[in-house]
Amino acid sequence: MQPENAVIITPTCLVTGSKRGHRPHLDRNLLAAMILVLLFATAAWPGETKPPNIVFVMADDLGWADLNCYDPLDRGFYETPHIDRLARQGVRFTQAYTNGANCAPTRAALISGQYYPNQPIYHVGSPSQGKMIPATNAHSLPRDKFTIPEALREAGYTSAHLGKWHLGDPPEKGPQQQGFDFNIGGYSAGNPNAWPGQYFEPNNNPFIDDAEPGEYLTDYLTRKAVEFIEDHRAGPFFLYLSYYSPHTPLQAPPERVRKYRQKQGRGGHDHPVYAAMIESLDTGVGQLMAALDRLGLADNTIFIFYSDNGGDGSYRDLGRPNNGITDNSPLKSGKGSFYEGGIRVPLIIRWPAGIEPNTTSDAVVTSIDFYPTFLETAGLQPPDDYLLDGLSMLPLFRDPEASLDREAIYWHFPGYPNVAWRTSPVSVIRSGPWKLKKFYEDGRLELYHLEDDLSEQHNLADRHPEQRRRLQQMLEDWLTEHNAPLPRHRDR
Repeated sequence: MQPENAVIITPTCLVTGSKRGHRPHLDRNLLAAMILVLLFATAAWPGETKPPNIVFVMADDLGWADLNCYDPLDRGFYETPHIDRLARQGVRFTQAYTNGANCAPTRAALISGQYYPNQPIYHVGSPSQGKMIPATNAHSLPRDKFTIPEALREAGYTSAHLGKWHLGDPPEKGPQQQGFDFNIGGYSAGNPNAWPGQYFEPNNNPFIDDAEPGEYLTDYLTRKAVEFIEDHRAGPFFLYLSYYSPHTPLQAPPERVRKYRQKQGRGGHDHPVYAAMIESLDTGVGQLMAALDRLGLADNTIFIFYSDNGGDGSYRDLGRPNNGITDNSPLKSGKGSFYEGGIRVPLIIRWPAGIEPNTTSDAVVTSIDFYPTFLETAGLQPPDDYLLDGLSMLPLFRDPEASLDREAIYWHFPGYPNVAWRTSPVSVIRSGPWKLKKFYEDGRLELYHLEDDLSEQHNLADRHPEQRRRLQQMLEDWLTEHNAPLPRHRDR
């Protein structure tokens, strides 16, 4: 039996359903539908008659340089052989960003396909207090957002969410209320709510009740993800595996930690527990890859590895005596900051049917680009009554040297993070190699040329006034266009 709201494709007809009034444009007329089916059957999915499966793996707080295939300093303390192999089999993005510098904003942007403020989450929980009055932040994703799994249902996908959700609590605002058919472990918590000795107990999570005795949470989520793939091998399926690691609290099985206590750290990569948590992630990715191979699904599965924000470290760049857990060098700063170390992240995509292996893309991409990418690979047009802010990355799959046709990407953070010194209220634009930051407390502008100054050491705002004015005007226009809430001075 076809799932509710499925797209049913036959040689002579195409029938669609819809939810909440949002409907991709597959039912305009019979001729257009048949052309679309033929186009994607011969181009997007060679030798296939159905769209690709999607496995989306999200790490939590994993830094850009925490993978060996990314670290330009070649520190080698962390061990990521399976993720490195995934990169050799697909395309590695060197300038991938997240829409937030911490957890919830990135996840909200990803699943809704919208920038803040088009979706209302820019922070985790209530903003901290500071010199300015922060804008109001939402604690959950509104139900009226037409999410990725709701859109993919139109093409017959079965969708599962495993792990960290952080966008509201079931049964009103959880993954299954936002289009997922299954949810394991997803609710409003931003970390496993662990206490010493208990991070190994997945059953502490109110939406997990079937873990094996002593099973480590990361291992449990991997096992359940493999089971989902096995049970839905007929496809198409969308698996969103959102690990809780390597977010704090830093806890890992002792036998994994022991190895790293014997290793020599280097360049800020020296925390044995953090390293063991990364190894657990890497092992999970390897097990997913093996399952897809064993089931004959790898060729027509889009496998994505991504992180929700930068690593928790490199804070000496901000004048802090404690550098944090990891080091994002050569990127500046880390999680919670809108310097590169807080928002530039690893992104690897493997799709043997549609991507040349062992390729690199320098294109600038961000979280809101996944939604339109999945629509296009599934043969769906964007909904006609729902705003999508991103662009499909499919042209980059065909040609990793290509770029996307847009002038800029944006960030807006009108408040203070939970660790208030990481940033003050700020808006950011990146256009080409140029990046401008506007700080609201004092109106300060910072301008960087990232191709020449990846570490953001040289503020060029005074030396390049023409670029400063151009980017500032673009940023102000974008804020106005999107009716962006602004922080307020307390004396005004």
